Amino acid sequence: MPSEHFKCDCCGLCCRSLKKVPALADFDRGDGVCVNLGDDNLCKVYNSRPEICNVELMYERFFSSYCSKKEFYKINEEQCKKIKEDFSEKSER
Repeated sequence: MPSEHFKCDCCGLCCRSLKKVPALADFDRGDGVCVNLGDDNLCKVYNSRPEICNVELMYERFFSSYCSKKEFYKINEEQCKKIKEDFSEKSER
């Protein structure tokens, strides 16, 4: 059975939405974009990224006693979809 992992398409939109997450304020470059987001939409510090940016680590440390990994991934995927919808609506205006 293949191992589960969070499916990220590296669009960078979550890293452009920091104003919506107070816990990420220290990483906001002032316009809601993460200081670690590169021009290629990839994290410049991915291998040493902040704990809050690591879906796997966040699950293990804080959420594993509340839900299954599959449920946690689904929650994250739903939030990802919402962020994409919000950006799509903004660009249509």
